[in-house]
Amino acid sequence: MTKRDFFRILIKIFGLYSLILSIFTVIPQNISNVLFQFDIMMLLVILASTIISVGMFLVLLFKSDFIIDKLKLDKGFDDDKIIVGNLTNESILKLAFIIIGGFLIIDYLPAVLFDLINAFKTKSTFTSIEGNNVNYFDIVTGLVNILLGYLFITNYKSISQFLDKKQG
Repeated sequence: MTKRDFFRILIKIFGLYSLILSIFTVIPQNISNVLFQFDIMMLLVILASTIISVGMFLVLLFKSDFIIDKLKLDKGFDDDKIIVGNLTNESILKLAFIIIGGFLIIDYLPAVLFDLINAFKTKSTFTSIEGNNVNYFDIVTGLVNILLGYLFITNYKSISQFLDKKQG
C-alpha cells in the first residue's frame, strides 16, 4: 500500500463518518428547530447546512486525490510504501465501521440515558430535572444513532464486503 492509497482511504472514511453524522445529527436537530419555531431564515440556514454537509461528503469521497495533491499529503516521506502486512481494503473498511459504530454509541449513549431518566422522572413526579425539558425527538434520534452504531459493529463484515465489491 502506498502513502497515497493510505491517505485516500483515510479521507474517504472521514467522508463517510461526516455523512453519517450529518444525516443522523445535523438534519434531525435542525428539523426539530423548524418544527418548534418556523422561520424562513431558520429554513434557509438548515438548507445551507445540509447542502454544505452533503457537498463536503461528496468532495471527500470523490475528490480525495485532489485533496491529497493540494495538501501535498504524500510528499516528504522517506519511503513511498507502507508495510501493513495482510491489511487489505476490506480489513480497513471493517476497522472503519467498528470505529464509526463505536463513536456513534459512545457519543449518544450518555445523552439518551440522561433524557430517558429525565422523561421517567417527568412522568412519575410531573417535574423534570431542573433546567432540562423532555425532548422526545432527541431521544428517538439518539436511539436511532445507537442502533445504527450497534448495527455497524455487529455487521461490519457484510457491510465492508458489500462496499469493497462496489469499489472493485
